[in-house]
Order: sequence, then structure tokens, then C-alpha cells
Amino acid sequence: MKTALNFLVMIIALPLLQSCYPEGAEYVDELDIVYTNYDPSFNFNETKTFALPDSIIKIDDTQFSSKNGSSNPEFISSQYASVIINSLRENMMSYGWTEVNKSENPDVILLCSVTSTTYVYYYYDWNYWNWWYPGWYGGMGWYYPGYYYPTYRTGYSSGTLFIQMVDAKNTATEGKIIVPWSAEFNGLLQGTVTSLNARFKKSIDQAFIQSPYLKQ
Repeated sequence: MKTALNFLVMIIALPLLQSCYPEGAEYVDELDIVYTNYDPSFNFNETKTFALPDSIIKIDDTQFSSKNGSSNPEFISSQYASVIINSLRENMMSYGWTEVNKSENPDVILLCSVTSTTYVYYYYDWNYWNWWYPGWYGGMGWYYPGYYYPTYRTGYSSGTLFIQMVDAKNTATEGKIIVPWSAEFNGLLQGTVTSLNARFKKSIDQAFIQSPYLKQ
């Protein structure tokens, strides 16, 4: 019930945040929102290693079509992806995790995706990841154990970075990949390259501050 309570607190806090800007937000970064969620039954202390892709998927409101698993999705520019991936790497390592190659049987994998559309469903097409995820096969999906909110949201608002930490060694029933931790960042797709990268890093740092259970 902890995740439901946290979500309720966030909703209650929104009017308070708005009251800080009675004339409206003066800068676009004042509208950035960092949301994290996790499975309280998952034992993070038993997981030590992680892997990261070198690219970040761009998701739109059309269904991804992969023919025979050979087509790759669209990716965001490397000038943004490198900052996001490096920030994740730095935070994971500062929390005591060890990075390994995906072929070295990591405990968890961090998958990143970005959307700039208004309605992208939470359960986006799993085939987006069949180009990279080790051992992937058709029909696999996502499983968020112990989640209450926002698991059943209909979609994200415009400008969202989404991070999934997936359990690379265990799967749930029916071939679904377990996601014990996730983070969502809204309002991050307006501004210059320099300001966006600074906000990406700041938001990712904040996500880890909000997730002390990830520390080894």
C-alpha cells in the first residue's frame, strides 16, 4: 500500500507546488516532475550487477512494427542519450552497483525510452526491445509486481523520459519481464541542448535520492 500512499501524497502536493508560482512558472524547468515507483517485496540487496544499452528508444503513438525481429525502433539523438545513460551509470555505481556487459548475465537491466506525444500507453509494444534485450522472444511483456499507481494509467503527458529496471534473471508468469523499479520524468523536452542535458541529469539524480532502497 506504500506506493498508493506515495501517489496520493503527490496528488495532494500538486496544488501546493502550484501555489509557489501564483503568476505561473517563470522557467520551464520549474515544471519538471520526477516520479519513482518500486516493488517493496523485491530484495534489491541480492542484486549487485547491472547493464545499460547504449541507445534510448523514441516511442510515438503508433504501434511499433518489427518484421521477424529484424527492425530497430527510432532512437533519440546521442547528444541527449549519452547524458541520460552516463547519469544512470554514475548513480548506480555510486549506490554500490557494478556495471557488466549484457552477455555477462547481469542481475538487472536499465531500459530507457522517451516519448514526445500526448497519449502513449503504459504497456507499450514490448517488441521495441527485441533488438537488444538478451534472450528476448516474441510475446514477452512487462510485469510490475506490487504496484498500485500509476500502473493502470492510460498514457503519459507530452515530453516524458521513462526508465525501467528489469529483473534480468527471473520472469513472471506468461513470459512477462519483472520490473521492480521504474522512474518517470515529465516536462523535459523543451529548451536548449545544454539546459535539457542539465535537467536530465538533475532529474535522474533526484530519482535516486527518492530511491534509497537501491543502495547496496
